[in-house]
Amino acid sequence: MFDRTEYRVFISYSRENLRQVQSIVDVLKKNGLHPMWDDNIRPGAGFHDQIKNFIAHAHVFMPFITEASAKRSWVHQEIGYAMALNIPVLPVCLGRKPGEMIRDLQAIVCEEGLDNLETELSIQKVEDLVKTGHKITAPLYECAEYHEDRTSMMAKYAKRVLEMGEHGHVRQKGALSSFHIPDKPLTNPVWQRRYGKYSVSRFRCRLLSEERTVLEKHAKEMGCSLIIDPSLTYELYGPEARVVRLKTLLDFIKDMPDDKVRVVTNEGMHLEKNVTIVGDWFFAESVSAALGEGYKHTIFTRHAPSIRSRIEAFDQEFEDLFNRQCSEVKGKSSKKIVTDRIEAILADIIKK
Repeated sequence: MFDRTEYRVFISYSRENLRQVQSIVDVLKKNGLHPMWDDNIRPGAGFHDQIKNFIAHAHVFMPFITEASAKRSWVHQEIGYAMALNIPVLPVCLGRKPGEMIRDLQAIVCEEGLDNLETELSIQKVEDLVKTGHKITAPLYECAEYHEDRTSMMAKYAKRVLEMGEHGHVRQKGALSSFHIPDKPLTNPVWQRRYGKYSVSRFRCRLLSEERTVLEKHAKEMGCSLIIDPSLTYELYGPEARVVRLKTLLDFIKDMPDDKVRVVTNEGMHLEKNVTIVGDWFFAESVSAALGEGYKHTIFTRHAPSIRSRIEAFDQEFEDLFNRQCSEVKGKSSKKIVTDRIEAILADIIKK
């Protein structure tokens, strides 16, 4: 697809070992891995909250165990936090094997020169650890029970990634995606028109606007892959609401650069689960409520080792739909095929 993700390795250490940790960072980068450490922390924001955010999104947690770090309580606290989140732990020990809660883990032992680390910290070894850890530990999930909770948490999870200075490719499956939400001010009449005869609270519109805004930031930077169902009639709200939603989505797709958007249709999939994946930073899956009433019981996870299998499943489904779609209409991009389809639906609605 569009994004290339690297295995993220969070390093926990004592400042007394800064020189050695900088060498470890260099080795990880040279081996094609993505080191994360307190050098990535942004000034002016909560230090401990940022550390927890980095750990929660890591593929591997790497404590650098030395005589100095073994005496630091926060290193042990960070180890405990990573293990509680089922993040694979790979200790690197300077001249000694680990004790306490990680004594049973297979550690990399090195001497002062760190000469063996380039081999020991190969991308293959890290990948094997991630895959093994995914099989033996279950990811932790957070559940949003109601539609408003889902929308709020979607924006929160996506913002957390931006706060780390990162972006992710947006994969969405279900309905018309988050990009049929208006990008207009809340005072714009389009917000009421999308709900037809029903009134909607300013609070709900604000939450939806935040979801659209933050996901669009990711999509503009890293692109998006969308599996949508433009055949949804939104009978609960009426034809005007359907027109507004389709036009909003159409404007988004047309405005996106050709190399940043791929979209396919799977009409009649409204009873399936809605899926959102941003890079391999987080995954959300929603169970559909009554048609037209949004989603309920959405589960979220930041467990990077397990998200990759979700990405593979999404990409396989997308490619199958893409190949079928393009074989039926040759010579057109997926963007052109879908925009033509939406415009045909809009024309049909207007005729009626």
